[in-house]
Amino acid sequence: MRIVVAPCAYKGTFSPTMVARAMAEGVRHAVPDAIIDMIPIADGGDGTIEALYAGAGGKVEEMQVKGALGEPATAVWLSLQDLAVVELASACGIAKLTGRTLKPLEANTYGLGQVIKAVVELHRYKRIVIAVGGSASTDGGAGALTACGARFFDAQGNEIGLGGGNLGKIARAEVAHMKDWVRDVRLEVATDVHNPLTGPEGAARIFAPQKGAIDSDIELLESNLIHFAEVLAYATGNADPRAPGSGAAGGTAFGLATVLDAKIVSGFAFVKEVLNLESKLEKADLIITGEGKLDGQTISGKAIGELLKLSKSLRHPLVAVPAIVARDTDGLNGFKAIVAASHGEKLASFDDIARATAEAVRQCKQPG
Repeated sequence: MRIVVAPCAYKGTFSPTMVARAMAEGVRHAVPDAIIDMIPIADGGDGTIEALYAGAGGKVEEMQVKGALGEPATAVWLSLQDLAVVELASACGIAKLTGRTLKPLEANTYGLGQVIKAVVELHRYKRIVIAVGGSASTDGGAGALTACGARFFDAQGNEIGLGGGNLGKIARAEVAHMKDWVRDVRLEVATDVHNPLTGPEGAARIFAPQKGAIDSDIELLESNLIHFAEVLAYATGNADPRAPGSGAAGGTAFGLATVLDAKIVSGFAFVKEVLNLESKLEKADLIITGEGKLDGQTISGKAIGELLKLSKSLRHPLVAVPAIVARDTDGLNGFKAIVAASHGEKLASFDDIARATAEAVRQCKQPG
């Protein structure tokens, strides 16, 4: 029996590689003679570079940048021949602020821009993919653009400060030179969300609360993003805040798409391409996946929802072993089995994941 374990990260606890190892341990308990293929996956969020490196190799590079609140941070990118993969989460992600007070109006993407600028100016890559999941900010990507060379001024001609709370002060943007700066490279923004920049389903109203924003912050950020979109529309003549995915990472996808002409793409589709995932799954008798929380949003662009579609097309059974299962599981009836590794508030351990995986495999082996 050939079993593929292809989990995402359990956000905040285990990387995708660690989850895969725990699942493999569980498979060995349930089916000692199974052939196990470990293929960690991601969808543009935390763990994207780790999953790609585990499955496709390459070289992981490091550099020092400013984190979301200006703190020193070590960011990484992955070099794969003429492709570079940059990960927002490693530069200025919310996970890097664990134990710190979240500041939704001050948090910014400047550190991401530092990495983008460094990678572009190596003149080594034809394609740069920016994985933008796991952000701490709602600044429309203004911080990243500033680090790359854009300039934003208030009505008095002073450059504005960083953070989404300052976007409303922008009176003028100097960005016309930016597309020429990246003319020799193809930029893509990899994301797992389809939300627009603004509106009821936009970056501020849907995602800012997860980044510490209270009601007054949300209203200010929404107003500021609307203003930022208007400023960039005037400066570039080409801004679409309604575009699907433009609200990703607090609007970072919008800023990069508008100013740097980056294309917004599915994070999972990109990972699937680099890992040659479909061909690796074709020989599987069973596929096992998992993430931190399995809920109704899982099927909306996220890796496990996309993997569910892929497994159906290949006619292979798919088992889910998430850390926890939410009550909202609409649309998740395509799994052969779902077994949570943890219950209640308790964090799943390595052994919990292994035990849950073994139980899920046993359920699949039962008649009917």
